[in-house]
Amino acid sequence: MLFTDKCLYWLGNNAPEATLFEQVGVVGTVEDLPDIWGGILCINLDVPEEQNQTLTAMFNHPKFWSWSTYVVHSNPYSDCLIDGIFNEQTAFEHWQNTKVKLSKLPELEKIEPLVGWLGINRQRRVRPVKLLDSLSIYRYPIIEVLYPELNSSYRFILAEAKREILENDILIDRIRVCKQCNSGHLNYVEVCPSCKSIDIDVQTSLHCFTCGHVGDQQSFLRKGKLECPKCITQLRHIGVDYDRPLETHICHKCSHLFVEAETISQCLSCEAQTEIAELIVQKIYQLKLGQLGEYVYQHGKMLQAPELSIKGKVDAGYFENILLWLNKVALRHDEEHLLLSMHLPGLEKYSNLYGDNKLFALLDQITNRLNGLFRDTDICCQYKQDLLLVLMPKTKISTMPVLQSKIEKLSQLIEDDLFTLHVSAFKIPDPRINDGIKVWLAETVGNIYAAR
Repeated sequence: MLFTDKCLYWLGNNAPEATLFEQVGVVGTVEDLPDIWGGILCINLDVPEEQNQTLTAMFNHPKFWSWSTYVVHSNPYSDCLIDGIFNEQTAFEHWQNTKVKLSKLPELEKIEPLVGWLGINRQRRVRPVKLLDSLSIYRYPIIEVLYPELNSSYRFILAEAKREILENDILIDRIRVCKQCNSGHLNYVEVCPSCKSIDIDVQTSLHCFTCGHVGDQQSFLRKGKLECPKCITQLRHIGVDYDRPLETHICHKCSHLFVEAETISQCLSCEAQTEIAELIVQKIYQLKLGQLGEYVYQHGKMLQAPELSIKGKVDAGYFENILLWLNKVALRHDEEHLLLSMHLPGLEKYSNLYGDNKLFALLDQITNRLNGLFRDTDICCQYKQDLLLVLMPKTKISTMPVLQSKIEKLSQLIEDDLFTLHVSAFKIPDPRINDGIKVWLAETVGNIYAAR
């Protein structure tokens, strides 16, 4: 039988008879589906894992973001990828609407899959799913299947929300993750505030007024009476002979008595111990198409390349003020700091050659590597689309060979032969900065571009 683009495709068990559709085409695998825009597929598989794998394989195909997709049995993972539980009447109407929208779009092959997927059906959302076997706990399945090269779907949606390709819709959860490995698998444990040992217990203590001895209440019990084990004074009246100290905890390692235990986080993935305040807070949102995403959907092109998500990153105006202030401090107190420039030439050319999917994957790799290089006290600024400035306080320019070695090793880890990184270093203070920070930066940036 020859299937057409008016056919409902059915993968799995119990294919129905066609009533609204021209025919029902039963297929065995995703590979059997026709290479067309705007089809419709229903999956009826009993095993959830098999269904999820089928959906993943389907969305890996470049045209299938334009398909309407339904299942008979849903699960939390599939809910992030499908248009709903199959009902022929509803599915037929949605599919008709989708085909009308697709017919109005110029150059379908040039539309970003995520933007196209969200644009042709405004009920669709980028939904997170909670997977306890995942390091990050929450994942975004639609991002992972459309951009399999990415290391982190969370960083991707952060960058896209900042660019207004996506827009936060509903806050699903707020979690804390390890600052070392971004794992959400954390154990919160009370420890001794003195030696940080976990070997602590709650203890009821008594304080003898006669000799000042403080100890476990059990050690004061003798023959049914309270008696200080040190000075043998019988304790009859609380407030007169003894009292109960505020310290209700004891550490078995250092014998420290304390009122309240300190709580720290232990990462179950990398075993790093972290203060609660130092954990990274992640807000998990459900997202929809944003303002810039709407523009891209309508016109089929990006306005600019995505930005890097570097820790300690500030905007250009704030960076200029910090640099000016630090320059004055350095001049007054005879200090030395370092300004590092990292130029990524050819990003636009790279995008034109390999597309935005590969560009996102490359930037994701660069972000991941750079975040491991910088210190918490360094201030970063993506001053231009392809230029990153890093202000490194209390770092002398004489340490540049060490930094250069680290950066070279970092660059070798980037898994792309076309990746190029040009690094320059500038000593701070520079008296010319006080004459006009914008002029100084314009000259410096101009020299960086001219040198390449």
